[in-house]
Amino acid sequence: MADKTVKIGLLGCGTVGRGLVELIGKNRALILERSGVDLKISKVLVRDLKKERPGVDRSLLTLNPDDVLKNGCDLIVELIGGINPAKQFISEAIELKKSVVTANKALLALTGTDLFRAAAAKGVRLGFEASVCGGIPIIRALQSGLVGNHIGELTGILNGTCNYILTQMTELGWTFEQALKEAQAKGFAEADPTLDVDGQDAAQKIEILAELAFGVKVAPGAVKVEGIRHISDEDIRSAKELGFVIKHIAVAHDLGKTLDVRVHPVLLPTYHPLATVRHENNAVLVKGDAVGEMLFYGKGAGAAPTASAVLSDIIDISVNDRHIHFPDSPDKPVSADPRSKYYLRFPVLDVPGVIGLIATALGNRGISISHAAATLAKDKPGCGNVKILAHSCPESALRKSIEEISRLPVLNGRPVVLRILEENS
Repeated sequence: MADKTVKIGLLGCGTVGRGLVELIGKNRALILERSGVDLKISKVLVRDLKKERPGVDRSLLTLNPDDVLKNGCDLIVELIGGINPAKQFISEAIELKKSVVTANKALLALTGTDLFRAAAAKGVRLGFEASVCGGIPIIRALQSGLVGNHIGELTGILNGTCNYILTQMTELGWTFEQALKEAQAKGFAEADPTLDVDGQDAAQKIEILAELAFGVKVAPGAVKVEGIRHISDEDIRSAKELGFVIKHIAVAHDLGKTLDVRVHPVLLPTYHPLATVRHENNAVLVKGDAVGEMLFYGKGAGAAPTASAVLSDIIDISVNDRHIHFPDSPDKPVSADPRSKYYLRFPVLDVPGVIGLIATALGNRGISISHAAATLAKDKPGCGNVKILAHSCPESALRKSIEEISRLPVLNGRPVVLRILEENS
């Protein structure tokens, strides 16, 4: 293979950007040996020239995006994040007939189809392996390795922050607040963790994966999203006692005429393949008609894993001329009423007949109970919790029952509603 020099224009030099520069610098000879591609960073766009960036050549830094986009580089890497100005820069690069590699999941979820259409029109490519699950090659698997399969279902732990928090709560008995503080101290959670712990980050990722796996466009805003703020150590203990572990997952099912795409915490039986995914790791369970069930597992975030995914796209674009198909089809509606088994916890006053009142409200909408128990709250005299496992039922029926129960005078807090995801559900 003849050696080929590829000059990279880098937009953004934060955690991942510096990780990419470091990775190229450390493994440049190895990359050249394996791929025949000699990588060189030509210019780097930053917001502050005075900021210290160990390992980055200061002579490459610029505040002017044109110095990156129009300096004769072969390929653009966008690691700024957010919608604007990232969208503007990527669009300009495509217009200049330069291929782009990005880790920007928010932008792809919002306008990925338009960007891919523009890239195809200009004969260039848009690589985005790093946008989902960091260093796990799930995008490439869906685009090429599993292209001969009909993918019917994806289930994954897609947010390392949520998984780290729930791991600490489960294994160390910490509260949500304690685990979040530790995650922030270790760099797994941002100072403002809203996008992570409220589920929006995972929603953007499962939207991208669903569109690739099913060859459809998910309608904007259609992904149902729940976070983990409401989960308490009481729920963690109850899950353990019942033979489950609580995880924050993203699910995408192709139901034929509709989709079921959602993000929420669940109770997983301890034998489920995702139950043992710990700390900041991610995992995606893919079900194909030919390969059956496959589990992709690894570091889902961090400078090095994400930089590795960015680098894989750079090499792939540099040595292959193939163009990647991205769904360019009408929106497919998301099913509004999936069925599931449920774990329910109701904070209540310690009064006679409370379980009967709750069971009646559930039974009025055809929801049967497989397990019910009441416990007293250790730190609240005269208060307790009613915990129920409900048989499979439509979400709409369950929600109406919860609304009715919430109006009962015996309740003294917000009900907790968690789905139970079994291996075959």
